[in-house]
Amino acid sequence: MNDFINYLNSTNNVGGNSTGSLAESQVKSSYYDSVKVDRRLGSYIAECVNSGDNKAFILTGHAGDGKTSILVQVLKTLGYLQNDSGLSVEEEFENFLYIKDMSEIPSGKQDKALEKALLAPSNQKTSLLISNTGPLLKTFEILVEKQVKANGGEFTDKDKMALQSKLLTQLDSNNDEPITVGDYSFILVNIARVDNVPFAAKILKNILNDNLWSPCNTCPCADRCPIKSNRNIVVEQFDRVAAFVENYYRFLYENDKRMTIRQMIGQISYALTGNLTCSEIMSKHLKEPFFNYNFANLFFGYIGLKAAKDTTQIKGIEQIRNFELDRIALDVDYKLFVSQDYSCFTPFIQSELKALSTKHRKHYQITNEDQILDEKKHEKELQLRRAIRRFYLMFSLVEDFAEIDHIMNQVFGSLYTEYRTLISSKQSKHVLNKMRATIFDALYIKNTGFLPNGKTELPLTLRREDDVFQNVMIVLGEVNRSDFSVIQIKSSSNFEDIDNKHELFLQMDDKDFRLTLPMINYFDKLINGAIASNNNPALSHGIAQLDALLLEQYGEGKPDCEEDCELTVIINTTKGQEIERFSFDGNRLNIS
Repeated sequence: MNDFINYLNSTNNVGGNSTGSLAESQVKSSYYDSVKVDRRLGSYIAECVNSGDNKAFILTGHAGDGKTSILVQVLKTLGYLQNDSGLSVEEEFENFLYIKDMSEIPSGKQDKALEKALLAPSNQKTSLLISNTGPLLKTFEILVEKQVKANGGEFTDKDKMALQSKLLTQLDSNNDEPITVGDYSFILVNIARVDNVPFAAKILKNILNDNLWSPCNTCPCADRCPIKSNRNIVVEQFDRVAAFVENYYRFLYENDKRMTIRQMIGQISYALTGNLTCSEIMSKHLKEPFFNYNFANLFFGYIGLKAAKDTTQIKGIEQIRNFELDRIALDVDYKLFVSQDYSCFTPFIQSELKALSTKHRKHYQITNEDQILDEKKHEKELQLRRAIRRFYLMFSLVEDFAEIDHIMNQVFGSLYTEYRTLISSKQSKHVLNKMRATIFDALYIKNTGFLPNGKTELPLTLRREDDVFQNVMIVLGEVNRSDFSVIQIKSSSNFEDIDNKHELFLQMDDKDFRLTLPMINYFDKLINGAIASNNNPALSHGIAQLDALLLEQYGEGKPDCEEDCELTVIINTTKGQEIERFSFDGNRLNIS
């Protein structure tokens, strides 16, 4: 029996036992230190305490983001918390004060607790206060209003709005510089804005640690245990598995579907165990255990060919189902499905897939999956294909990182790895100009329906807001390609756990517009002939913002035409695109 299996099963919310997903339970678990990952912010706070550079820290963010874990890290670094000890709601040491969760303090006393934390540096202490965003904003209002009134002033609704705006702006930007509110100076950190994607591989590696799995080595059921098999397969192909897992979480992050650390642990744990227990494995022989409960299937929320019950309660599984990543056609499909060539897998996985094919499939010589969807009798074939793709995405043997990148681009967007490179390291002007050319060409198609074909002026057109281009469009302004620049801005913070992280912007004169992965993929699809726009609300909002910014910067406005007036019109003809300029001089119309 391996009690670590029970701990893993308790970290997700599928089934009745999810106690291990709660921060309070994690701290007391003997496995906590083995699985957790240290954060740069935790080290920074502990360093402030030890150096005497006392500061007041306030942490907010989503449930599961690791706020309590950062507190535990600080306390253990300082030697103030033993392995089996719990946390108090509030505790004060000689050089450190913490408030674990302000919502656990009676509402009438929360302003006093906040003030105590803010005043800690003046008392030669560093403080750490954890709070949800809503109560924090409200408590700041109460505290500042009391301070203003004590000084004989008035705290108006306008003052409240200004205070909220200042705090929310800081939460959005997550700058690591102290901010001042009233007489108080403090550092406000929104953990939900910290990029935690790199923790995925670290969490996976920690969970696979040999010491945690040693009881399995002497288990009499080891040769038929899918959990031990999963652990062995993932250890054997760790870099390959970690590459897919981390790129998947990066894809979610860039699509505004950020995973918390707790959610990552929940999905990875479920993928290893399927919520099976040692007792269940000992008491019965599972059907096709090494395929049905394989890590590749479980990570997608499947047991074998069928979706597992209630697994969409795990956010990572819910999203991977929504995006239907195992339905995306791959270059290798013909080799896998028609030739049934599984040589890209290890011998163990080859044997599992060959046995599966022999049992479930006929030899359909169908390469177009739409043909399968049209016939109900081919449903099993479709399920089989999706399962084999799951194995390919997770376990296929590849020769180098370039081949992995090619696979990731097929699944997450053809420019995915190029975008990932742009946000993770400084790139040359040549690379940035290549991205600028992609954006310019895509915007030209979006605005006119044609490729620029050497043109260097981007027309800003007045057209219907759908995918049908009318034959005549009024031009509201023009942008020269040289007015565009793609730039990288380094995100440097004591809170970020990633070195050399950058944000990508399209620069237009004195305005910077942030570029996201959905936008880059959308632009690439436009160039490659896609007509329908993505129904991603974040993408639609971003495109609308870009259109508005371009018109604001380069729109010509509407002259009153009482004197000279010029109108530029794009005319789409069967021979191509023509641009005509009409000028009005009194009652005369001139065409140039």
